[in-house]
Amino acid sequence: MTAYEIIGKGFALAGEYLDMFPDKQLAITWLNISMAESLTAENHIRQQKNKQLLSQPAVVKKLSDEVDYDTDLCNVALPYGVASYLFNDREDNYMSAVYRNRFITALQNGAKSSENAIFDVYGGQV
Repeated sequence: MTAYEIIGKGFALAGEYLDMFPDKQLAITWLNISMAESLTAENHIRQQKNKQLLSQPAVVKKLSDEVDYDTDLCNVALPYGVASYLFNDREDNYMSAVYRNRFITALQNGAKSSENAIFDVYGGQV
């Protein structure tokens, strides 16, 4: 999914159009911050799928750049993150908090926990 598509969804949540927004670089910065905040969830999803983990968050420089994050994060979580920053920019603290909470919830839902075997380091009986 491209940065333009993700940011566009975030703006749509706020009832705005990215094409009408004068500072596209600011919108890209909001996406980059949201991606950095999503790194732990992305790595958890990658670990579950046996994919290579990211050592640092991906960085978008242009609206046409591809975002190589999980589909659910790109479709749901990252647009919520962008929308929260847009509402904050509009000084609508209530809606910013609403979308911030939706962002965090989407990250948690996207990176659901998985069961792993536990190694007994104490050598006691099981």
